[in-house]
Amino acid sequence: MPPRDDRAQALTALPLLLALTAALLATLLLPRPAACLPPPPPLAGPPGVLRPAPLVSRGCPVGASSRGGDLLVDGVYRAASWGGGHPTPERPAWAAIQLPPGLTRVLVSWTSSHNHDYFEQFYGAPRDYRIETSADSTDGADGTWRTAVEVRDNPARTRAHAIPFAGQRWVRLTVTRLPAKVNPWGLFLDELEVHDLSRGGDDVWVFLGDSIGAEVFDRAPDHQPAFDRWVERAHPAYTPLMVNAGLPRLRSWEAVDRVDEVLALNPDARVVAVTIGSNDGDLARLRAALLGIVGKIKAAGKIPLLARIPFQTKYGQDYVAVKNEVVDEVVRQEGLLPGPDLYALFKAHPGELADGLHPDGPGAVAMQRAWAEAAGPLYAPPAAGGAP
Repeated sequence: MPPRDDRAQALTALPLLLALTAALLATLLLPRPAACLPPPPPLAGPPGVLRPAPLVSRGCPVGASSRGGDLLVDGVYRAASWGGGHPTPERPAWAAIQLPPGLTRVLVSWTSSHNHDYFEQFYGAPRDYRIETSADSTDGADGTWRTAVEVRDNPARTRAHAIPFAGQRWVRLTVTRLPAKVNPWGLFLDELEVHDLSRGGDDVWVFLGDSIGAEVFDRAPDHQPAFDRWVERAHPAYTPLMVNAGLPRLRSWEAVDRVDEVLALNPDARVVAVTIGSNDGDLARLRAALLGIVGKIKAAGKIPLLARIPFQTKYGQDYVAVKNEVVDEVVRQEGLLPGPDLYALFKAHPGELADGLHPDGPGAVAMQRAWAEAAGPLYAPPAAGGAP
């Protein structure tokens, strides 16, 4: 009973064109980004399990090798994107952000979210790139630059890299190669974000799961507010960095084999949020796989959270309730903070399942809110008079 195959990689770029057109219309009603601001002061009260990693790049000045660089800091995903063409080592595509002063360590992330699968790149993800910093550039092109990270043969649609930044003011992503099979327009990036790690921040999340999570956590305009915004509303000192590692058609025992690669690609993640099991049928195999996933996440020094498998109406009979008994057993046995109860959520709101299995826009928002509420114990409580 696998979720639908959301998109086979096409030889034509028509799906991308249609998606861009629809998303551009949707973004017309979205608020514009705030001005480029320095990070907030440290928490006044006791910290939570997670330490804040404030987003500091939103609305900052951008220089780029082609027009539209401001789209990279507007906070809008899976919509109008910055196009970098077809870069080569001799003629790279680049985008640079001038950051507020005083940062000593930052986490730089890029997203090419028109790709649906975490390991899909046809719709504009880079294959080879480097991240550079400068203390004296005036426009992102001039000045002296040093390489902080160099990546070759990147397999993913989004990555994040922690780099030293003391004495620097600009950060630049320079792309030198795309995958062999790529859409006719080439490089497409929707966001280039920078989070401040100067005070030891580690509020970095990887969302691992099947096509349900791959869709919900893409942060498309109709999936807003997303998880990070719900957390920010409840805990104003925090703005989590999200990595959507959804893999359509993924079953739990396959996730055991993929989790090592996902963890290796995201060494700075602190929490791995798992929504898996909709494609499973063998309860014993599901239990063994969940224990394997949790064990690997713990062994990597990260925090695992398991969601209860979402209720579905697609197949008529309720196959999910008994599988959630397995999820509950693993959560108790491993002493985990429980993830959200997505079974109860969608059983109470089956109309928010677009096809009986995958959430629609309001369902995606509700699912991300449920994740943010389940994550509450990891965060410091808001100060008196803070946001609810």
